[in-house]
Amino acid sequence: NRHPLQVHRRLLYDDNRGVGEPLVELGADRQGLVVRGRHLLLLDTVESAADQHRLLAQELFMAPYVVLAPGGGPSYRHGQPSLRQFSALRRELPPNVHLLTLTPWDAGTLLLRLEHQFERGESVNGSQPVTVDLL
Repeated sequence: NRHPLQVHRRLLYDDNRGVGEPLVELGADRQGLVVRGRHLLLLDTVESAADQHRLLAQELFMAPYVVLAPGGGPSYRHGQPSLRQFSALRRELPPNVHLLTLTPWDAGTLLLRLEHQFERGESVNGSQPVTVDLL
């Protein structure tokens, strides 16, 4: 289950927790600061919590951005269909493996780093060793 949680802290008097002054930040419009963010609270058992939070955190943190630009540049060929999707992999990576780095390295080479998402013993299924065939 997912439950939204909103957090905001404003103090008119010092609470003696290290700041040494009240937390009253009025902002540019003198109406007070508005903090926007998102917290997700996952309710699950200890045994299966990692299966939820590891993959969800990766999905949220690494969510793609939509970027739009006018066509007609050097990579655009008028009249030819554009490539909408490409993968150099023969098969999908296992769910507990994350593509950490894929970047040009030396002339004609790439640096590829994969990481296992789960700690040893953290998840019954997710912590299992994985072999990835890149050929």
